[in-house]
Amino acid sequence: MVEKHTLGVEEEFHLVDSTTGKPSESGPQMARERSGITGSGQVDPELLSSQVELSTPVCSELDELRSALVRLRNDLVETAGRRGERLVASGTYPDSHRSVITPKQRYEEMLARFGVVAREQVVCGCHIHVGVSDPDLAVAVMNRARPWMATLLALSANSPFWRGEDTNYDSYRAQIWWQWPSSGMPGICESYAEYVATTQQLVDVGVLQDRGMLYWDVRPSEHLATVEFRICDVVPRPEHTVMLAGLARALTARCVAEERHGTPLSRTTPELECAARWRAARSGLSGELVDPATARAHPAAEQVHRLLDYLDPTLEAYGDREAVRDQVTRLLRSGTSASRQRAAFRPRNSLHDVLEAATVVPTER
Repeated sequence: MVEKHTLGVEEEFHLVDSTTGKPSESGPQMARERSGITGSGQVDPELLSSQVELSTPVCSELDELRSALVRLRNDLVETAGRRGERLVASGTYPDSHRSVITPKQRYEEMLARFGVVAREQVVCGCHIHVGVSDPDLAVAVMNRARPWMATLLALSANSPFWRGEDTNYDSYRAQIWWQWPSSGMPGICESYAEYVATTQQLVDVGVLQDRGMLYWDVRPSEHLATVEFRICDVVPRPEHTVMLAGLARALTARCVAEERHGTPLSRTTPELECAARWRAARSGLSGELVDPATARAHPAAEQVHRLLDYLDPTLEAYGDREAVRDQVTRLLRSGTSASRQRAAFRPRNSLHDVLEAATVVPTER
């Protein structure tokens, strides 16, 4: 019997002026307005004042998660619309923009410490939390899930444009994000105690302000009893987010089961993991993906199906198999959100059309 794991999602969005398409600096104000109004869930400011983040409540089922996402997204879309703004779900803001740091002591300290790297973060991600109450098991999931991080990134790729041009990457957000000194993947840790000791060293030597700045692709959460998957771009459709969350939960459950049964850890190398993430960011689902566990490259669709086959019994046990596979099939057939951004751009070479394509629209519950 599969172990039940709860779910939660954090999604970051750009706020842009509906007429000009330029970023609005109203994120902190919107977060204040919606605080306590959206019901179950949360809205928070982000590092840059042109961004806002929603957080779902803890959910047990994918349908429950979808309902929470739709409700929170619709609320933000309505609020933005009243202000003459749009909520944009894109991993990067596609045009040139001088970013403004949200006036908050923590963020101002980050700017002082990291300089232009902090200002460069005009990027929005999707963070998936999966409940794991035992911190040693959470570290085991981090160790065991690492070969599949690149595949999750490829499935979410939604950031081809940066500073007014096509970067030729499907997820250029990943390239921007990996500038942080605590991004990418950590080394293997044998226990939570070792994980804490390793991460605390980064604080002690002055690289990080605190352990809340651990921006690894997957990690135990610093404030929740969860494993947090941080590698994905934000995506426009809630169904797409739910699919990613379903995969992350099934991957967590599979890793927990393997750890409990003493299944040998699939050893990869940092070099291959880095290569796999780079390839996923570069071409999404349109080229090949690297399997760091076998040191081989496969057509992207084949690697995605390898993940689905690996997780199939777990997805079936959760009752998520049909919903997840249907969304993955749709994505493989129609292409990533990055490909839709490019399709929107081509007819008129218009970044305004790109923003239109990435705009979050009200969804029926």
